[in-house]
Amino acid sequence: MSIETAAKDLANELSRQKYVEVLCHHDADGIAAGSIMAMALYRADIPFRLRITHRLSEDNIPKARPLLLCDLGAGLAGLPEDTMVIDHHLPFFEGPNHVNPRLDGIDGDTELCAAGTAYLVANALGDNRDLAGLTLLGVIGDGQTLTGKNQEIYLEALGNGVISKRKGLTLPGRTPEEQVELSTEPFLHGVSGSKEESQKIIQASTTDEKLQWDMFCSFLVLHAAERCRPEALDSVWGDQWILIREVIEHAHNMAFVVDSCGKAGDGSTALSLCLRSSKLIDKAYDTARTHRLALVQEMNRFLERTPDEKTSLIMCSDRHLVSDLADIVFRNIQDSSPVIVATEKDDGTCSCSIRTDGKSGKYAGEVVHQLAFEYGGHGGGHQNRAGATVACEYLEKFSSQVMEVFSS
Repeated sequence: MSIETAAKDLANELSRQKYVEVLCHHDADGIAAGSIMAMALYRADIPFRLRITHRLSEDNIPKARPLLLCDLGAGLAGLPEDTMVIDHHLPFFEGPNHVNPRLDGIDGDTELCAAGTAYLVANALGDNRDLAGLTLLGVIGDGQTLTGKNQEIYLEALGNGVISKRKGLTLPGRTPEEQVELSTEPFLHGVSGSKEESQKIIQASTTDEKLQWDMFCSFLVLHAAERCRPEALDSVWGDQWILIREVIEHAHNMAFVVDSCGKAGDGSTALSLCLRSSKLIDKAYDTARTHRLALVQEMNRFLERTPDEKTSLIMCSDRHLVSDLADIVFRNIQDSSPVIVATEKDDGTCSCSIRTDGKSGKYAGEVVHQLAFEYGGHGGGHQNRAGATVACEYLEKFSSQVMEVFSS
């Protein structure tokens, strides 16, 4: 079945409902997907409740029905059959109301995010083309490319005047100084997290009271080059996407704020932005800034580990930072695969984020799903990005097996 047909079928199912319980993932892609569906349901006069969650397992599936999951659920084979799922992760759920690019042979890692998938459903439910800008939050947040279906939505949005494009610095932040201070890709060791060092770079790049962007980018590259892999420097300067209809116009800023607020536990603020309320913008930036600076501190602790501490398993002190820390270590620093970051939770389980380079030829989401299941936990994900939850007593064995499969 084509994804367009699946989207229409799910839209028809939604149109028959008197109420819908909506649950979305807490990152930029999930919150954008949930917001797109919330707007579409509202415009179709279908009552709903929208909530955010960090991770869903077969043990904590909401009992409320009908249930719509956004950026969640594909990896859960035991979901009730009547669950409605909009996702792009590896599909194990076989219910009839599952819209997923992978079920149509589309690469869910690079060519269509959950927000883009939700956009297809939303437009099958009504005219919601003005929401296309929100799909870029998923593209940016999940590190996807403007190819395949993502590109189709993007070009449609350009044609409809929903977004525009220009060249510029892609680092998130309201000022150049903040962009340097909050930079994690590339990670500027000794500069990221420091207002004073960031100001020095700005001053050194300014002549006649005007910031010289070529000098500015050169200083960033010089500071990053000592520790960062060359690939981490590729995206410093490039396409800036302007969201004409949204309350934060720069797509990279919007994705940064929404993602950070969601992961910091302030999903309601993130949702308010995506639902086009500007009342909490300052609060959202403050939350995102605090989250990013905590991430920088965690990254500095990783870089300052002694040789005795440099094991393959990285323990993170804050559960809100696990996924982001895994991304930063893998994309910036680590030249071996895999990267495994874990944190202990209060319930005796450990939450893990795994990143691989793909050289093993193994699908990370599938391998992690199986290994976590063997240890009584759950997991899944993408080709090279996966997450899992296992009992802490099995963490070393679980991580050792992951290392064995993906070491390169």
